[in-house]
Amino acid sequence: MEEKRICSYFRQQLRVILTRSAAEPDGFRSYFVSHEPKDEEILGLLAVSSMINGDFQVGEGFPTPLEALAALSLESRQILCNEFRKELKHCRSELAPA
Repeated sequence: MEEKRICSYFRQQLRVILTRSAAEPDGFRSYFVSHEPKDEEILGLLAVSSMINGDFQVGEGFPTPLEALAALSLESRQILCNEFRKELKHCRSELAPA
């Protein structure tokens, strides 16, 4: 049950990160134009942005986003990373010139 709650939180964070990045032309999206993001880059982005947002409240057992991400199973982390890549590709296709 705890893993589902953590995954749900980070899925929501993925959407927030991608939405905010639309207004930042020199943000991380431009960094990922030249290469596919690595899992470590995605997880680091999630951890840092969650700490900056200051709204991390998954459970008392995980005082920081980094600890919560580390507690997830490898499969759950891969699912989050794949969802990020999918959403990033979707964002790129929306921004591509017609």
